[in-house]
Amino acid sequence: MRSAAQRARLLRQRLLTSVAVVAAAWLAYGVLVGGDEDEFEAAATDDERGYYVNAATLTEYGPDGAPRIVLRADTIEQRLADQSVLLANLEIDYQTAEAGAWTVTAAEGRMPVAATALLLSGDVRVTGNEARGAAVIRTDQLSYDTATSVIQTAEPVSVKFGAHQLDARGLRVVLNDGTLRLESNVHGRFVP
Repeated sequence: MRSAAQRARLLRQRLLTSVAVVAAAWLAYGVLVGGDEDEFEAAATDDERGYYVNAATLTEYGPDGAPRIVLRADTIEQRLADQSVLLANLEIDYQTAEAGAWTVTAAEGRMPVAATALLLSGDVRVTGNEARGAAVIRTDQLSYDTATSVIQTAEPVSVKFGAHQLDARGLRVVLNDGTLRLESNVHGRFVP
C-alpha cells in the first residue's frame, strides 16, 4: 500500500500530465488549423492599451445645450505607457458664437495626458465659416488648444480664401474671434 505522501505525489504528476496533454493538443490544433501569428501580436499590443474605440464620435456641449465641439475619428486609443490618447483620421467641428463654424481634419492626433492641446499631424486642414468667406488653412502639423480655442503651428502653412492665397511659416488663429496671424516669411497672391 502507498503512503499518503506517495499518493499526493502521484496525483500531482497525473494532474500535471493532464494539463500538459491539453496544452499540447491545443497547440497542435492551432498549428494544424493554421493559427494566425497576428492574433498573438495583437494580444501583445492590447496589453499596452488602456482603451480602444473604432468609429467614435465625441460631443462637447456648450452652456446653451448646443454642440460646441464634435470630434469624429476612425480610431481612438489610450496608450498606457504615458496615458496619452492617439486618434486616427479625425475630424473636428467647432461652433463659435462670434466666428461661426470651423472644421479641422487630420490624419493623426495625439493628446498628452495633462494637456488641453490636441497635437495634429498629416495633411491638417482647417476650414472656416462658409457664410463669412471660407478660409482654408493647410499645414503638416498643428496644435489645437481646446480650452482656449487657439490653433497654432510653427510649420509652413497655406491659407486660401476664394481665389487669394497666402503662404507663410507659422500661424496663430483664435477660433472664437475669427482672427488669424501669420508669423513669418509671408508671401501672397491676390487675384483681382
